[in-house]
Order: sequence, then C-alpha cells, then structure tokens
Amino acid sequence: MQLSHRSMFAGGIAVIAMTIGAVPVMAQETIKLGIMNALTGAYAFGGVPIQNGMKLAIMQANDAGVLGSTKITYVEADSAGDKGQTITLVSKFAQSDNVLMILGPTTSLESTGGAPVANQLKVPMFVIGSSKAILAAGPYSSKVQAVGSDIMGNLSKYAAQKLGVKKVSLVFDRSNDGYVGQKDGFKKILQDAGVTIVSEEGILASDTDFLALATKLAGQDIDAFFAAAPAEVGANVLLQARQGGVPKKVLFLAPSTFASDSFITTAGSASEGAYIVADYFASDPGELNQEFVKAYRKAYKVEPDNWAAMGYALAALAVQAIKDAGPNPNRETVMKAMNALRDQPTVMGNHTWTMDDDRNPSYGAALLTVKGGKFVLAP
Repeated sequence: MQLSHRSMFAGGIAVIAMTIGAVPVMAQETIKLGIMNALTGAYAFGGVPIQNGMKLAIMQANDAGVLGSTKITYVEADSAGDKGQTITLVSKFAQSDNVLMILGPTTSLESTGGAPVANQLKVPMFVIGSSKAILAAGPYSSKVQAVGSDIMGNLSKYAAQKLGVKKVSLVFDRSNDGYVGQKDGFKKILQDAGVTIVSEEGILASDTDFLALATKLAGQDIDAFFAAAPAEVGANVLLQARQGGVPKKVLFLAPSTFASDSFITTAGSASEGAYIVADYFASDPGELNQEFVKAYRKAYKVEPDNWAAMGYALAALAVQAIKDAGPNPNRETVMKAMNALRDQPTVMGNHTWTMDDDRNPSYGAALLTVKGGKFVLAP
C-alpha cells in the first residue's frame, strides 16, 4: 500500500518522537548547529547519505516540536574527506558561525584532526568515525560509531566459526586510523581463533591500480581476503582481484564501509557472495526502522543505506542531548548531556545505542551477504 503524503509525514514524526521522547519546554527561539561531511572526494559515498540522514532527523525534530517552540537551524559544509579542511571548518563553526554543536565529519581521518580543535574551543563535536583517538582528544568530542575492534569481532567470529576460514590476507587503507583499527580488530580475533594471517597489504584511498596486489593475492594459498577501505576503492580491489585470478571460492570479507549500494554498483557481479559486517540493515522489520526507511525514501527518492542510518541516528542522539541539557542549553551543558547518554533507541544494530564508562558506543551489528545483487542477512 502506498502511503499518502500526510501519513508519510506523520510516520516521520513518529520516528523522531519514538527516538527522542517527550517534548520539553525550551526558552530559546532557535538553536544553530554546524553540519559537515565528505560531500565530495573518496568518502562522498558515505558523506552524502550521512548528511541527508542528519538533515532528515533535524527536520522531524522540528516538525514534532521535540524542543518545544525552539527550532533547530544549521549551516552545512563539505569536509571533503580532508583533515585540514575539517580543522578549518571546526574553527569556523565554533567562532564565526557560533554554533551550539557540530555534527560530523564522516571519517576517523577527518575527526582525529578536528577533535583536538573542538576541545580547545570547547564546542561539542559528534562524529561518525570509530577511532578511540576522537574520545582521547577530550570531553567535547564524541562519536556515534562503535570501536572498530568491537564491530569487526562479529565478522571475525562468523568467518572462523560459520565460514570455516583458515587462511586469510588483509588489505587496508594505511592512511586512515579507522581502517587500520578495523583491520587490527579483525586480525586479532581471527588469530585468537587459530586462523593464519598470510599477508597484510597497505593501500591508499587515492590508489586505482591494484593489479600487482591482485597478482599477489592470486598466488597465495588463502580461503578469504579482507579489505578495509572506502567502498568504491575496496570494490575496485575486489574487482581487480577477481580479474587477476583470485577464484570465486576465495571469499571476500569487509567492514561496514561496504554496506553501501555504491560497493555493489562498482564491483558488479564480483560483489556476489561478499560478506559484510554492518551497523544497519534496511530490511530490518522493526517499527522504528521501517518508519525511518519510509521517511528517507520520501525525502530523497532512494533507499537508506548504512551511512544514511548512521547520520540519522547521530542527529537524533544529538537532539536528545540538547533536550537533556535543559532550557537555554549552552556548549558545556550539551557536552555533559552528550556524555551522559545511555540506552537510547536507535535504528542501528540491535536498536539500543549506549556507551560504556569510557564513552565507547555499542549497538550490535548485522552480518550481510550480497545475493542477487542485493544485501541480505547472512545465514
């Protein structure tokens, strides 16, 4: 049944209301946020849907009156996947734009550059990246994504116990702390399970020619190979590996970066049978998720992917922190409220986002495989 515009709009409001809770009384007329993501460059595959998800959550919060009569406004920017650009934008948002809070950027590479500046300027910054260095920079920088080792543990155990992988090679973007952390987390649990790591191959997100790497992988006695890199870069690694002689029986394993349609589009038929650990699964039947899917589809004419859900979840949690900060929130009260968030409903993972005492988030994971050109839950 196709929803009318009115029922779609009501469903969207229900999502954000379920996520954030009761309406408080707020004294300020408007609250300004700064939103930045990688809208261009190698990480735009994630940055664009993340930014879309953030804006959808903010729109729904305003429509639902989550902050009472107070409305959220925002200024947007393109971090372009660049650490220097992120540092510049953090300074601009905090000083020239005088925002209450910064949402984004997209990657650990950018966030580890911007987090120290946010803490120096004492402006709350809530980012996507998984690196612990984001938290180590100080109390004003937080992250929505779980630590790479926690996420990757789910895939490591599945590969060793369900897929019977005994020998694996690892490919990773050596320029990005988040991808290095994902590789290291995946590696450790595999080794603990008795799996042999045949090789570790560092690449760069700017690389396009992987034929030498493909030839090396084709000559190895392995059951699987793993890639931690931007989705389109990793897709090219996979595509060229198959073209270079790596047989289909050698499984392809990857982190949540690859839970994007851009991976399947770029890799084509080579993506079939790939195993991905994801923060989110669009076909999850839960009411919260299905309302989000409908609202996102209505707003952007496409299905939400892992990154759209991540951006949506991040912005919903940010609004919750602003609400918890009470009337007339300031940067310090929002920072304290952000660090106190626990057990929040979310569209991600097992539907509950929380943090431990060290502010490391957790929310479970979904194990996906590509079948018939689409992501489905792995058996």
